[in-house]
Amino acid sequence: MKPSFSDLTMWIISICVFIAVFICILCNMAFTNTIGWLVYPVCSLIFGWLVLMPILYYKKRGIKISFAIITALVMPFLLVIDQLDGGVSWFLPIGVPVSATGIVFMWIIYGLLIKPRSIWFTVLAVIFLSGLLCICIDMIVKNALGEGGFPWSYIVASITSFLAIVISIFGFVMKKRSLQTE
Repeated sequence: MKPSFSDLTMWIISICVFIAVFICILCNMAFTNTIGWLVYPVCSLIFGWLVLMPILYYKKRGIKISFAIITALVMPFLLVIDQLDGGVSWFLPIGVPVSATGIVFMWIIYGLLIKPRSIWFTVLAVIFLSGLLCICIDMIVKNALGEGGFPWSYIVASITSFLAIVISIFGFVMKKRSLQTE
């Protein structure tokens, strides 16, 4: 039986990831004789591999599995990175709320894309929600850091809202035209 393209891709990516992990271990041990920075690339490579493999193996069904892996592992991953940082603790004030917001956004977008609806509604919702996500993340970061700063998120949200309005008008016109030609 001949292996499929996705099986071959999975094997190639797996081998490359584990070679990269091995190289990180060798380099870190050769230069410092401690664990040191080794955990950052190794955890990142394994996390990325765990997210990518279900998509390659199960195709469309694998997206849900990959999202579940992201949901389950992003907080522990960030906690490990925060603990190794040794400096300012950012996990609770920034890492948890931003990643929770991103996870909720990811699942909402997945829900919008998986259910059959009008393409115009889906595009409109994704663009509009992206602007809201930007505002939420900006507010979380500014609250955690206690800084004002330039309101980039409101500019992005305004642009995405304008884009959503233009796309909805375009979709309405296209739908009206298709009804007239029938």
